[in-house]
Amino acid sequence: MHEKKTKIVCTIGPSSWEPEIMKGLIDAGMNIARVNAAFADPEEMDRVRKLVHGISDEVALMIDIKGPEVRLNKFPEPIEIQVGDEIIIGNSDDCEIYPSNYKDLYKSLEAGQRMVVGDGDVELELKEIQGDKMHCEVKLGKLLKPGKALNLPGADYSSTVLTEKDKERLGHGMKTGWEMVSASFISDKESAQEVRDFMGDSEMRLIAKIENQEGVDNIDDILEIVDGIMIARGGLGVEIGLEKVNIAQRILTKKAAEAGKPSITATQMLESMTENPRPTRAEASDATTAVLLGSDALMTSAETTTGKYPVDAIKFLTKAAHEAERYVQPKIVTTPSLISRETDAITKAAAEVCINMDDEIDAVLVVSKTGRTAGNLGRHGISQPIYAFASDGFYKRAVMLYKGINRAFVYEGIENDCQDYDRDIGIKVIIGLGKEKGVIRSGQTVLFLGRPPMGRKEFFPNIFEIVKVE
Repeated sequence: MHEKKTKIVCTIGPSSWEPEIMKGLIDAGMNIARVNAAFADPEEMDRVRKLVHGISDEVALMIDIKGPEVRLNKFPEPIEIQVGDEIIIGNSDDCEIYPSNYKDLYKSLEAGQRMVVGDGDVELELKEIQGDKMHCEVKLGKLLKPGKALNLPGADYSSTVLTEKDKERLGHGMKTGWEMVSASFISDKESAQEVRDFMGDSEMRLIAKIENQEGVDNIDDILEIVDGIMIARGGLGVEIGLEKVNIAQRILTKKAAEAGKPSITATQMLESMTENPRPTRAEASDATTAVLLGSDALMTSAETTTGKYPVDAIKFLTKAAHEAERYVQPKIVTTPSLISRETDAITKAAAEVCINMDDEIDAVLVVSKTGRTAGNLGRHGISQPIYAFASDGFYKRAVMLYKGINRAFVYEGIENDCQDYDRDIGIKVIIGLGKEKGVIRSGQTVLFLGRPPMGRKEFFPNIFEIVKVE
């Protein structure tokens, strides 16, 4: 595993299904494997889970649920189009083109509706509705591809963010130990709460996909409910205009860091690498900018699902992240995080120590049942590597979405060791584990944080100490 601070989320598809390719992605720096539930059923989810964990137990799993996204059917071949052409979108499988997952969509739309296919390669305008068929005019594009999302800016065609298909996929993910879910169309506190309510008491981390202006405007309220955000620049480009996406990205990244919640920068990070072995200069700059802005993770889509060079794409993102991280300046985020006042105070104090003793402290070891303390420390951008010791494999993998945490390991806690640990024994045990894993060595100086969760004080002693490794 690469000890970069920025995480990489890879969407898994046909290009990455082979075990040797998956191993290549993991070796190249993948931290989280994402599956798109628009295409993946529970059987494919199980296939990916077994494939990933058969290679590494350090890679987390994320299921992406699509909400009321409209998706065109998988017609046999891409259709060549030009501006001015008429495209007829029907309502059933006896039509060449129709919404594959949204019956009677035409009843919710009116003439003049803007219709954007995919990430904006094709744009249509609904001219008229005849019976149950929508007659559209091509306004932009040369190739209409099958199976693409049909975005309808401004249209009100659904009252829920969770479809029955979403509930099935999400429920299966919760039962089989997936660490994260990224939920589409989270535009306000209520839509975020709808997903949270369905999840019940699950520890699965909820990531809100921010895809429209309403989501940007309501980001403070959304962050109170969710565990992190995905900056879905494809949807944002369609909804608010490409010229506004970069500013929205900056706002959202900053807001997430202030709240102590991780952010993922997504969509077309290295799009040209679906066909070419090297990215464009603009794409390289885009990846670097995301790191410098403070994004916790970079995400690939087509690059690792259908692209010709999936492993090369991740190798480049890792290389770009390493280079950009050299220029990230540590900075105390003064805004109180939404984790807890106690955790916020401890991690700010730890960051101050690391910044003021930059040349003396080599690493930070954080023992925390859920790993969130280590994640909250990472938001300050300290230069030292952070190594987290969480209570089980689920938390170990879930915490790897946070920037700054180089590695995470399992430490089961005092209650499982049947010993009444004091400070000295606690430090000795974790130092020993760190040396065993090869992340620290004798002669180094580490900042040691032991953070017992509220109500579970037997997990580990409460420790804040600078320790010389013997």
